Amino acid sequence: MSDVTIRPARESDQEMIKQMVRDEQLDPTNLNWPQFVVAEHDGQIVGIGQVRPYPKCRELGSIVVKAEYRKKGVGALIINTLLANETGVVYLESEAHNERYYARFGFERIPFWRAPMPLKAKAGMIKMMGLFMGFRMVVMRRPAPGG
Repeated sequence: MSDVTIRPARESDQEMIKQMVRDEQLDPTNLNWPQFVVAEHDGQIVGIGQVRPYPKCRELGSIVVKAEYRKKGVGALIINTLLANETGVVYLESEAHNERYYARFGFERIPFWRAPMPLKAKAGMIKMMGLFMGFRMVVMRRPAPGG
């Protein structure tokens, strides 16, 4: 969508970020506005995303696009903006049905136990929850650009 702009999140966006993550039942931890970008249309936030910093890795996460803006390229704008500044390896966790989508951005599925800590522990817990709740999670890795 050419009329959607991506910008760094502001402190005033914090509550909207938390609400959008809660509404989609995504990981509610580490939702710090300075890590986020937001997609705006006519002054309204229509999408969000972040790269979570961990001690030994970075994780693409909290990607949310409002329903009426899905399948219009907003998610790709958010992801491409976030990944443009990443010089190292980036990981993500997703439901298995989204694996092909993230492959478009250079992510490849890996066994959860190959992720660095603490992502490995988090992924293992989510994988176990998925077995009981009827969803399948995958861990994916995007190699460092040029590496």
